[in-house]
Amino acid sequence: MLISLALAAAGPLPTTDDAIFADARDPITVTASREPVSVALSGTALTIIDRTTIDALALPLVKDYLTLAPSVAISQSGPLGAQTQVRIRGAEANHTITFIDGIDVTDPASSGEFRYETLLAGGVDRIEVLRGPQSALWGSQAIGGVINILTRSDTGLYGEAQGGSLGTFRAGAGAGYASGDTSISGQASYLTSRGYDIASSGGDKDGYQNFTAHAKVATKPTENTNVSLVGRYVTSNSKFDDFDYGAGVPLDAPLATRSRQLALRAQAGVKLLDDRWSNDVSVLFTDTANINRNADVLQNRSDGGRLVFRYQSSLTAETGAARHRFTAAVEHDRERFTSADADPTALSNQSRSRLQTSLVGEYRLDVGDWLGGGVAVRRDLNNRFADTTTVRATAAVRPGGGFAVHGSFGTGVADPTFFDLYGFFPGFFVGNPGLKPERSRSWDLGAGWGNAVYGLDITYYHATLDDEIVSTFDSTTFLSGVANANGRSRRKGIEATATARPVEGLTLSASYAWLDATQQTVAAGLQLREVRRPRHSGSVTAAWTSKAFDLAASAAITGAREDTDFARFVTVRLAPYTLLTVSGAIHVTPRLDVTGRIENALDRSYQDVFAYRTPGLTVHGGVRVRL
Repeated sequence: MLISLALAAAGPLPTTDDAIFADARDPITVTASREPVSVALSGTALTIIDRTTIDALALPLVKDYLTLAPSVAISQSGPLGAQTQVRIRGAEANHTITFIDGIDVTDPASSGEFRYETLLAGGVDRIEVLRGPQSALWGSQAIGGVINILTRSDTGLYGEAQGGSLGTFRAGAGAGYASGDTSISGQASYLTSRGYDIASSGGDKDGYQNFTAHAKVATKPTENTNVSLVGRYVTSNSKFDDFDYGAGVPLDAPLATRSRQLALRAQAGVKLLDDRWSNDVSVLFTDTANINRNADVLQNRSDGGRLVFRYQSSLTAETGAARHRFTAAVEHDRERFTSADADPTALSNQSRSRLQTSLVGEYRLDVGDWLGGGVAVRRDLNNRFADTTTVRATAAVRPGGGFAVHGSFGTGVADPTFFDLYGFFPGFFVGNPGLKPERSRSWDLGAGWGNAVYGLDITYYHATLDDEIVSTFDSTTFLSGVANANGRSRRKGIEATATARPVEGLTLSASYAWLDATQQTVAAGLQLREVRRPRHSGSVTAAWTSKAFDLAASAAITGAREDTDFARFVTVRLAPYTLLTVSGAIHVTPRLDVTGRIENALDRSYQDVFAYRTPGLTVHGGVRVRL
């Protein structure tokens, strides 16, 4: 299956919008609540992309799978390794929090975004895309939503190797072991690509290399205690070109960025009162570095990191058919950012940090398998900005007959990034220390119907954003900056998903999203369409599995959207396009597959970012083993 159903063999469609995309073997989400909760009763707009989908399409990067989820827009400035931004429901790229095995990997040294160009798909088991404001659960930046990545934990050995067009080669291997209450797993992945010349001027090719290692261990020292450790290391090198602001096109140059990411998580827990009272303490640490060079000469580097201490306690009680859960959490978060320029007098030379302590409370109610809901409140105590309170409420009802209704309401906050406040390389961007946090308010309402063969869900959402941080330009000094907009930005849309399993071995699924996103300018009253957000988008996937071979196809559909021509500072229109991926595997033996994949099979010419080239049709082939 490409994208599995979140229902039992003969059960109704879950209430959650897109819950049809979840895995029936594990209908639990770990991001829709502070504690694991049933997908069917989470009440949130949630897409789950499971291992079956990931293995069937065999795409190299996680961002390639995110195009299957409705209301997710991807903007990539060139080939593999080029800057890749992810936007959910029309929000900004730094309005999404990304977790990998429970670690917040958002990079303070990359304008508060996660560098999705560095996230290889090797070893990934599951991708959750939670849409809508989640700040009450997970804190600042979760205005657009949350993306949660879970890695593989299965036992045994496995590996793959694949090569193809543009000098691209990738390989990966992993292993897992379990004995009693102890499990250990890990993966290592490598990708390299010669790439192509972004500038189209006959210059050097802009290639990419990435090595990723990830490991985790979990054990239960006693019957009611548990301990887990997670470690992750990524190093990558991407080549790119300069930009000619006079002509408005990329300019060939020997530029390169070296990126390094280290992430660690340690957790210990104890369960009391017959497992009805759980207590967990954890420490999370991330350290990142981004080094820019021109022909091996240092231009600038930025370093960032986060240290988080977290304690969470959850108590469960039952009254008849109702199950109540009360959760309280305390988090202490320290972020740091350092920027160093080759020019010691540059304004971008700086070292900054900020602290935040957060108090979280959540109440969750579930009644049988037909009603679920919850309320969460969060108070952020920040040493840099005014303290803020965010809330979230969800509800899901399954009255019977396969019908379902779900809805949610939430407020969100996004603190200005270090870049926004203090500027960064190059020197023509000046920070604004007087910025206020952005504040959002959103609600959605949806309904669905389904059975063991067919499913359909439609959701409408509406969101507003106050104090949006927008770009400014001084035509006298030619300096760029940012400021809080005076008015209110608005976003609304419709998300529809459908799935079918008409015959054994065949799975069909489709999604569609309509988005109307406008941005308030600094001068209140003038609304502009948000750039790089398509008004219409969607996906269609199909998968056939058999004993002899598997075959899968996915079409990611991106509608027309607007972008900015930075040579003339005018709005331009990017043409719509459809990217078709076809992949397959021949089962030579039960443990050996020969694999193949064609990306952009229609050989479409398109742009995600104005003036930046994208690859045409590419072909890849390889092997996959399981021991």
